[in-house]
Amino acid sequence: MSYSFIWDMDGTLVDSYPAIVPAVQEACAEYGLSFTADYIHEAVIRTSVGAFLEEICTENGLDPTPVKAHFNQLNDTCISAILPVNHAEETLRALTSEGNTCFVYTHRGASCHKILEQTGLISYFTEIVTALDGFPRKPDPAAIFYLINKYSLAPTRCFYVGDRSLDIEAANSAGIRSVLYLDPSSPIKATGNETFVVSDLIEILSIISKQS
Repeated sequence: MSYSFIWDMDGTLVDSYPAIVPAVQEACAEYGLSFTADYIHEAVIRTSVGAFLEEICTENGLDPTPVKAHFNQLNDTCISAILPVNHAEETLRALTSEGNTCFVYTHRGASCHKILEQTGLISYFTEIVTALDGFPRKPDPAAIFYLINKYSLAPTRCFYVGDRSLDIEAANSAGIRSVLYLDPSSPIKATGNETFVVSDLIEILSIISKQS
């Protein structure tokens, strides 16, 4: 029996926070806002970069639009340093070789495809949904429903894999199972709303082997 996996990208498939956090820090500093790297890391993983910048700009009476634009510019210059998460390719290769299908749904925009290409992961995905597709941001499940409907996926055989609580909320709202990836350095804690929790993506293979 085959399954479908919808994946978040940043922090789940690729270790992009070492590039994201300094870009957020520099973008904020450009507008007179100073935050530690640890503070930014915890804030963006709990929500998102966009939500964090919206919040801190509102609190400080700033227009978030130029701050976000500056962040995007800085972030795009750092993507060559982004590497795949440990065992990401091995997990994707094993899943797809057994007839399972994989998709990406990420808030990242145009740089998504370039990152997946440079990390050697892009060939494993049937479709990649990015911010450019115009769906509401997670935890809204609209993009998940789009993939389910387009590819006639059975919700009972779908999983969403992500590293943040909003990924889990999106999966739950779509009526599919969720896998929370908790890297040992993550400030996120499991809440019990997840179907599964893994500390290494390769553990997903064991989860699948136990499904009936």
